[in-house]
Amino acid sequence: MSIFSKITAAVISAAMAVSMLSVPASAKEVPFEKASEAIQNIGAGWNLGNSLDSYGEWIALYTSNKPADYEKAWGNPVTTKKLISSVKAAGFNAVRFPVTWTDHTDQNGNIDKEWLDRVQEIVDWIIAEDMYCILNVHHDGGSDGWIEASSAGYKANSARFKGLWKNIASRFKNYGEKLMFESFNEVLDKNNNWTSSDSEGFEAINKYNQLFVDTVRKTGGRNDERTLVLQTYAANGSTDAVLKNFVLPKDSVKNHLMVQVHCYDPQGFTTKDATWTKMTDEWGSSSDKSAIDSYFKKLSGYSDKWGAPVIVGEFGSQDKSNEAERAEHAGYYVSTASKYGIKCFWWDNGAENEYKIIDRSSGKKVCSKIVNALVKNAEKSTKASSDKLPAATLKGKLKNGKLTLTWNKIDGAYGYRVYKYDAKSGKYKQIAFIKSNKKTVTGLSKGSYKFKVVAVEQKNGKNKNGESSNALKVTIK
Repeated sequence: MSIFSKITAAVISAAMAVSMLSVPASAKEVPFEKASEAIQNIGAGWNLGNSLDSYGEWIALYTSNKPADYEKAWGNPVTTKKLISSVKAAGFNAVRFPVTWTDHTDQNGNIDKEWLDRVQEIVDWIIAEDMYCILNVHHDGGSDGWIEASSAGYKANSARFKGLWKNIASRFKNYGEKLMFESFNEVLDKNNNWTSSDSEGFEAINKYNQLFVDTVRKTGGRNDERTLVLQTYAANGSTDAVLKNFVLPKDSVKNHLMVQVHCYDPQGFTTKDATWTKMTDEWGSSSDKSAIDSYFKKLSGYSDKWGAPVIVGEFGSQDKSNEAERAEHAGYYVSTASKYGIKCFWWDNGAENEYKIIDRSSGKKVCSKIVNALVKNAEKSTKASSDKLPAATLKGKLKNGKLTLTWNKIDGAYGYRVYKYDAKSGKYKQIAFIKSNKKTVTGLSKGSYKFKVVAVEQKNGKNKNGESSNALKVTIK
């Protein structure tokens, strides 16, 4: 075999450019994909639940108080690179990474270095697999959290919230577009209401979200256009009062915000203790499907009103020895959502007889029917994201130290920009602007490289970038 490894392609959406011709300096840094583009590229999503989102005073009292002690506190093993690779191999291309910071920060939002280092390690593993990663602030909200949806709560804790996000965002400010930040998780009012709140609670949620956006943007780097994910009150996506009172924050950049809700409907089927409704372990009737149809149609209407795409950050069903029914529900759920341009993330807490679908130790699928249903039915969004030229499919062939990049011709293209990732700056840099759909790259030494290409059209005398191709990952040994 050649000393050169085979070329593997991985999808990373983002506009890239390359130049043999004279181009404006601003064209040499690849802009991040818009939220409307990212939502198209996200497929099946999975949650790394009940690991780094654990909390409790007893952990510090009765353990060595190391990151690993928190990861194992709620019954899961320490997260491994092998697990993340297994999630990708199972067909997922997006991971929501819940993290609780309360036991690892002070009142100013300063974070223990050891904890932040561990968070970064797992983020790196997810990004290395070319998956989207949504990093959040988790049980700092909720019924036990310090982030409270009230005027008094905002006044008391907004500085801490701002400091926390300033520190998180600063650590990751040079990361690429596949890392997203999520403001908080299921924040409740002072009475811990889940399905309703007064105007004070809604107003606090909107203020926290605006503070989140402003804080992240001010940290600079690639955070100036990173996609940010905002939650509604309690992550509620069903109650009209919640949805009507949600206000999308003002932003310094257009189309880089998403909205997140959670929905475990129908709860009589998906949970074991929904005592307020009829319990069942069966699903699939016409009325069952009609309810999901109506839900996503409604949610899509609010998405259009806000002018931002929506994701369901948590959904799933607990194991009642009914995997076939659960798989049918999961498949219909995500396929219906995708029809409306909405993507979904299965809540996997790693617990037996609950939401577990991938074993945390072996990485093996323990509910293959459900995993397959999620991956198969998480089609790309049918909603158009823009009037840009479509993405090309980038391929490569490595021979005798030369890498030949080829891609399909795009109708209406004036030329093509080719980009190469620069590890030092953490950005893609343009290496050529050509009229043909072929580019030979030489001078590559041992190491890993990533390339992208984007079609360019001329409008009103100006060059306009189209959608990004997939990213081509090349490793030379």
